[in-house]
Amino acid sequence: MSRPNILILMTDQQRHDALGCSGNGEIRTPHLDALAASGVRFSQAVTPTPVCVAARMSFITGHRVSRTHWVGNSCLPGPIPELPTMMSTLLREGYWTQGIGKMHFRGRHYGLQHLQTMEECVDHYVDDDYLRYLRANKVRTRFPKGFRDLLMMQPQTCGIPVEHHMNTWVADRSIDFLREHTRHRTSQPFFLWSSWISPHPPFAPCEPYDSLYDPAGMALPHYADRPIEDLPPGLRGQRGRLDGTHRDPDRIRRVRALYNGLVSHVDDGVGRILSELETLGLSENTVVLFVSDHGEMLGDHGIGQKFCPYEHSVRIPFLLRWPGRTKPGRVSEDLVSLLDVFPTLIDELGLAYPDDQPAMNGSSLLGLAGGGLGVSRDAMPIDFGAEQTRWMALRSRDRMYTFFANGGIEECYDLTSDPWEEHNLIGNPPEWASEWQARLFEWEHEHGLAQSFDGNRLRTYEAPAPPREEDCQNITLNEGAWPKRLPDDEKGDIESFAEAFDRMIQKETTLTPDKLSIASYKKMIESARSDTEGSEELMGTAWEQAWLDA
Repeated sequence: MSRPNILILMTDQQRHDALGCSGNGEIRTPHLDALAASGVRFSQAVTPTPVCVAARMSFITGHRVSRTHWVGNSCLPGPIPELPTMMSTLLREGYWTQGIGKMHFRGRHYGLQHLQTMEECVDHYVDDDYLRYLRANKVRTRFPKGFRDLLMMQPQTCGIPVEHHMNTWVADRSIDFLREHTRHRTSQPFFLWSSWISPHPPFAPCEPYDSLYDPAGMALPHYADRPIEDLPPGLRGQRGRLDGTHRDPDRIRRVRALYNGLVSHVDDGVGRILSELETLGLSENTVVLFVSDHGEMLGDHGIGQKFCPYEHSVRIPFLLRWPGRTKPGRVSEDLVSLLDVFPTLIDELGLAYPDDQPAMNGSSLLGLAGGGLGVSRDAMPIDFGAEQTRWMALRSRDRMYTFFANGGIEECYDLTSDPWEEHNLIGNPPEWASEWQARLFEWEHEHGLAQSFDGNRLRTYEAPAPPREEDCQNITLNEGAWPKRLPDDEKGDIESFAEAFDRMIQKETTLTPDKLSIASYKKMIESARSDTEGSEELMGTAWEQAWLDA
């Protein structure tokens, strides 16, 4: 058989349990469930670093943050190391390498021969292929991917017709690629990376996915009432970003329903892509991997987003179908991560990897017949950040130990008896805690960051006093400024800010301005440069009076 095609299907910020096949009775993902049934599901998969850029750089290089220098969505000072990627390696070996959707590569392609972009926080609409598509199809919109800033973690609805929604666009472009490649590059294997932004916030599905799930059927977050003073200092901002959603049962249930709707929309796209593989006769010679870069807390521990070492931030869905190599329906509990994908391709495809590069951190996912590691791991390190934001963790299937540099905080959990990590055992540590502390210290010394140490001790930083719960808020302005940078004669082709804002909130009965930090938002807008931020004042919107009163 010739070298197989490779199809990567990646979501952004999808929890490991946001799949029907994981046992979640609240969500419907029939196509992903079918993929799991036809291959192997790794039920204990984790991200190496729970944030977009760092996770993706580890995914494509097979190296951790100490080698990539991407310690989060920002990089360590100095030059960025030039590392081989799975795409550059496959390109050199004769593959056509294609990317579609969100990559978060900061303007680089890293070995993708062709890339059709759909990114967040776009500065100029001409830089984004999805925005170009919307303009070409006369879709009049300002926030096609949802409104960030004030509503980042709030319920909202996208008014774009489903046929033009970003989730549909990724699937459509992927199908187009499969058809064109099969017709015109008949003898060349392909690497296709189809990458969705969903279900990353803003939580703004389009119809009918915005009403696919009844909020009343959604479970409330676990440990949402965790005291603010008990949260590690570096995570308190993630509570603030929720802006009270975790304390509002109706609103958080609506958020979770919308999150599930985004996942189901992606699932439908995955189904269409896999169906096209069958139609084109490609299924038996195409490797399919479905993963996410990291998870989403969704109010668990009273925090949102990722950035933390808790289960629903670090664990990810991970489904692999390799024809002739994976056993259909297999569920592996091996501790695997995104770091294992590149080594798998090298081993299985006999790819050359430069001798002058350090060894990668992962192992083949097919080291065991049917799918699994040839040599099992008893624990998996996970790390994030640098200096004050630095934390590192060691996780097994039943234990978790974490050290936070900010405040010198330690956490220790028994995941068997306490799967939601509500009871930190460090005050009365179990026998294994000191061993794991020593193992993590040694790992950081050998594989982590040199600046983590002060002599032979882990460096710590004095943390500020915790805020009052009612003062814990974190409005961030990072909406893309492309609408403001359109030429004057094109600005009428998109919605005004007021039109767009009212459309986003018009269905949201659980959301009222008195629940949000309008005063903080107003202060930021009034001090921001108008040409660099996508947000505006709320004059002319349904919340104008709240803006005036703030």
